[in-house]
Amino acid sequence: MADAMNSIAIEGRSSLGPAASARPTLWAWLLLPGSIFLLVLFVVPLVGLLLLALGMPDWTMANFLRIGENPAYLTVFRKTLEISVSVTALAFLLSYPVAYALATGGPILRTILLVAVVLPYFSSVLARTFAWILLLGRNGVINGMLLELGWVSQPIAMLYNRFGVIIGMTHIIMPLMILPMYTVMSGIDQGLLRAARANGASPIAAFLTVFLPLSLPGVMAGVLLAFIYCLGFYITPALLGGVSDLTITMAISSQIVDQLNWNFGSALSMVLLVVVLVILWIGSRFFPIDQLLGLSDQKVGSGKVVRRQIGTQWLMRVGSGANALDRWLPSIGGRGITLLAGFLAVLLLLPVLIVAYLSFSSSSYFVFPVPGYSLRNYEGYFSNALWLRATFASVRVGLMATGMATVLGGMLAFGLSRGRIRGRGVMVALVLSPIIMPTIVVAVATYFLMVQVGLQGTEFGLALGHAVHAIPYVVVIVVANLRDLNPTYERAARSLGADPLATFRTIVAPLIMPAFIVAAFFAFLTSFDDVVYVLFLGIGRITTLPMRMWDGINQDINPTIAAVATMQMVFAALVIVLGTMLGRRKK
Repeated sequence: MADAMNSIAIEGRSSLGPAASARPTLWAWLLLPGSIFLLVLFVVPLVGLLLLALGMPDWTMANFLRIGENPAYLTVFRKTLEISVSVTALAFLLSYPVAYALATGGPILRTILLVAVVLPYFSSVLARTFAWILLLGRNGVINGMLLELGWVSQPIAMLYNRFGVIIGMTHIIMPLMILPMYTVMSGIDQGLLRAARANGASPIAAFLTVFLPLSLPGVMAGVLLAFIYCLGFYITPALLGGVSDLTITMAISSQIVDQLNWNFGSALSMVLLVVVLVILWIGSRFFPIDQLLGLSDQKVGSGKVVRRQIGTQWLMRVGSGANALDRWLPSIGGRGITLLAGFLAVLLLLPVLIVAYLSFSSSSYFVFPVPGYSLRNYEGYFSNALWLRATFASVRVGLMATGMATVLGGMLAFGLSRGRIRGRGVMVALVLSPIIMPTIVVAVATYFLMVQVGLQGTEFGLALGHAVHAIPYVVVIVVANLRDLNPTYERAARSLGADPLATFRTIVAPLIMPAFIVAAFFAFLTSFDDVVYVLFLGIGRITTLPMRMWDGINQDINPTIAAVATMQMVFAALVIVLGTMLGRRKK
C-alpha cells in the first residue's frame, strides 16, 4: 500500500502521452464529486467539532482551559505520549531489519517476509488485539508455557497494564512502519554499496555511510505515520490497558459515549488533532511530507537530499569509525540479518496462527494446548442468530461503503493522475487525510454531523463514514495502476481514429478494471473490520460483526470469537491473494 502512494503525483511528469492528456480540463472535472464528498463528510465535520469545542453559540474557551487546569488530563496526555514514543521506538528497532531483508534478500526470503508483513497489516486490528489477550492473559498461552517449563511459579501479570499495551500496539504498528521503509529501500541502488566495498569500506561502514542515510526518508515516513497512529490508537489500549494507563482516545470516548459531555469531548478531540498536525508540520521541516508519500519530483533517498540532511564530513567520520569497529565485531552481512528478519516474521504471524489454532479447540473455554480438535466454535457461529445478524449488517454497510468509495475514489484517481489542476498538493492532502488523521477524532466529528441530519444510528450513515475512510485506499490503488498503463496502446487507438471516449472504453477501462476490483475488495475490507466508527455512528443501534466481537471480548470471552477472528483473517488473506492474481494477470 505504501508503494502505491508513490504514484499520486504522476500527472506533471507522466509518460501517458497526448492520448491520455487530451482534454485535461475534462479529467480535472472528475475531481469534483469526490472533493465535495470529502469536504462535506470530512472537512465540515472537523470544523463543526471545533465550533462545538468552542461552545457554539456561546463562544468560550472554557473547555480548553479546563484541560490545561486539570492535572488529570495533563497526565492523560503525558501517558499517551509516553506509550506512543515507546511503541514507535520499539517498532522501529524491530521493523528496520525486516525492511532491510525485504529490500536486499532473495526472492524466497522476500516472499516469506511479504506474507508475514502484509497479512497482519490487512487483518482486523480487533482480531489481532484479541490474539494478544489469549497470549498474555494469566491463563494465556505464554503464562501456560512458562509455568509448564518451570520458569515461573505463578502467572506473570502481562495484561491490563502498560506492558500489554506496548506489546500489542507494537505488533499492530510494525507492518505500518515496515512498508514505507521497504518502499524507499527497494529504490536504493545496490551498486552504491558495491562501490563503497570496492573502495575499502567494510560491510558496516558501507551500511552506515550509504544505505542507512539513503533509507532515512522511509524511516522518517514510517516513524511519523506510526507515531501519529499510536496517538490515535483506541481499540488496543482500551482492551489491553489498565485504569492507570488511560489514553487520550479513551478519555474522549468516556466523555462522549459515557458522560455525553459533547463540548468537552470535542475539545479533547481538537487538542489531539492539533498535536497530530504539529507533528506532521515538524516532520515536514526535515523531510517534506509530499516526499514522504512519494509526491515530490525529488527522488526519495537521493544522494543530494541525504547530503543536505547529513554532513559529508560527518559521514566520513562514521565510515572511518565503522571500519575500525569491523575488526572487532561480526560483519553485518552474512546470515545474521536474514535469521533475525525470519524470527521477527514468525513473531508477526504468531498471534494470527495462535488464534486460528485455538479456534479448532474442542474445549468450551480457552486452554493451550487444545485437548482435542473440533468445529464446535464454527458451528456455534453459524447456529447463532446474533452472530449471523451482525454479519449481515456488516455486509450491508460494507457494500454501500464500497460502492461509494470505489466510484468516487476512481474518479479522484483519474482526475489526480491525468487532470491539470492548480493546488494539486491541497487536493492530495485532502484525499490522504482520512487515513492520516486519528480515526476516533474523525468518527466523533462525523457523529455530530450525522446528528444534525438525522442519520446517526443508521446503516447508511455508518456507510458514509466508512466510505470517507476507504476512499484513500481506492485512490492509491487505482493511481498506481494508471501509472503502469502502457501509453502505446492509447496512442495506437488514437492514431487509428478512435476518439477519447472510445479509447477509454476499449483500451483504458478493460486494463484498469482489475485495479478497480482489487480496490473495491480493500474498501470492503476496511469497512468490514471497523469498530471505532460503529462505536460512535452506530450509538448502540447497529451491531456489526466487529462490534459483536468487541462486546464479547469486553463482557465474556467466548471461544466462538476465535472462530470469527480466524474467518476475518482468512477473508483478508483471500483479498490479498486475489489482488496478487489480478495484478499478475494485468501484466
